[in-house]
Amino acid sequence: MRAMYKGLRYFRILFGTLFLTAVTLVFVDLGGRAAGLLQPVIEWQFVPALLGATSGSLCVLLLLLLLTLAFGRVYCSFLCPAGIFQDVVTRIANLFKSRKARRYTYAAPHRWLRYGLLTATLAAFLLGETALLLWLDPYSNYGRMAENLFRAGATGLNNVGAAAFPDTFYRISYKTFTAGSIAAGALFFSVLVVLSAWRGRLYCNTICPVGSLLGVLSKYSLFHIGISKAACTHCRLCERACKAQCIDGRTEQCDASRCVQCYTCTTVCKTNAIGLRFRYASRFRSAAVVDPQRRRVFLASAGLLGAAAAARALFPQARRLWPVESPKAIAPPGAQSIDHLKQYCTGCHACIARCPSKVIRPALGEYGLDGVMMPVMDYRYAFCNYTCTECSQICPNGALLPLTEDHKKTTQIGKAAFKAENCIVLLDETDCGACDEHCPTKAVHMVDFRDGLLIPEVDPTLCIGCGGCEYICPGRPDKAIVVQANPSHLTARLPVEEKQETIEVDFGF
Repeated sequence: MRAMYKGLRYFRILFGTLFLTAVTLVFVDLGGRAAGLLQPVIEWQFVPALLGATSGSLCVLLLLLLLTLAFGRVYCSFLCPAGIFQDVVTRIANLFKSRKARRYTYAAPHRWLRYGLLTATLAAFLLGETALLLWLDPYSNYGRMAENLFRAGATGLNNVGAAAFPDTFYRISYKTFTAGSIAAGALFFSVLVVLSAWRGRLYCNTICPVGSLLGVLSKYSLFHIGISKAACTHCRLCERACKAQCIDGRTEQCDASRCVQCYTCTTVCKTNAIGLRFRYASRFRSAAVVDPQRRRVFLASAGLLGAAAAARALFPQARRLWPVESPKAIAPPGAQSIDHLKQYCTGCHACIARCPSKVIRPALGEYGLDGVMMPVMDYRYAFCNYTCTECSQICPNGALLPLTEDHKKTTQIGKAAFKAENCIVLLDETDCGACDEHCPTKAVHMVDFRDGLLIPEVDPTLCIGCGGCEYICPGRPDKAIVVQANPSHLTARLPVEEKQETIEVDFGF
């Protein structure tokens, strides 16, 4: 039995390492080749599956819930990147600790904090707000950490290589990174590293609402870690090895709500007293008894989760607590509206990492307080490619709905507005036309001005708000043409393609 559990533990470590690497590459892939192939790994995250349940992720959500009801919190050890990262940090921290310092002891659960945060998060979710999920969801936090810290570090190494070997590497700009998003990633990284190095899975079992919710369901899982009282010698090796601090060697009990199924305890037990047990087996019937308080917590959590999912399905455009939107905030293609983006986005930054032109950046105050870290279009350093649909294809939450190339060509996220007083044609009395040349739909075109000069004119029915005109405009300090946001995305008119006539020329040969 011990050999079987060792094999299971090594499989968990190998699978978790590969899965964490795959998720990280989605955000850190500088070449843009691996992210598309590895995109399915981020679709197996609990919160994205929950938010995208009405847009194609319901099967994934049901499978994750069934997996939890069958084997407990295996999601936290096998599929959650933040959870796997905590194990990596714990492993590294133990290399610098004495043998005594590496031992864990049973710790009582912080129930009020755990279930208080879970209840508040589910209640906000029920009201259509994702602000708490944005800051507490482990996947989204890991995404911001990977995008803003790991990717920034990889960019720095790449640029060092570009300086040393210019024919092999090309330099990547840092302009897409913002101080606010780096600070958010650094904050989560610091919290996760400190708590993991100090107390193992403390973050998972105290702060994380996903861990708390799955922990409630795990109390009723068919298989759980159980201790045989007949075989137990009270050596407490399992307790000292448990990084979740959920095994009480004195009472021979394992708190299923905090156990993350790492199987470390099963490999250190010399008498095979601890292992996976069928909850309703006669010898372990006592482990299936759930006190009324825990039953109430389970029913309340399940009820809130079901009510939230039903409410969002029936009333997808429910009024939020902060319905104010900034006219300067341009939501990426596929968002449908700023309201839709706020209801489903948790700021994981997958779209930011995937955008090939790097025109998407994290919002600070553009969407208001409840929209911090959500994606917003920024045309200062780039513009949105006319046929590109990468951001809408990679979003796992349903915040950006998938667009086809044809649909993208008519999705109007904003409209260009021309300010003649800032145009160099008027100010310097010279030709320009840069905006006309960079407009893919010819919504911006040149018309007669005076003295043979041409000046831009905008047809708003053709404009899709790609930002090509704003990006290229040489007007300083203020641009002569800028894109104004559509709070709700509209449909633009397709440009009429000019027919090319075939002219036959007789050269007389």
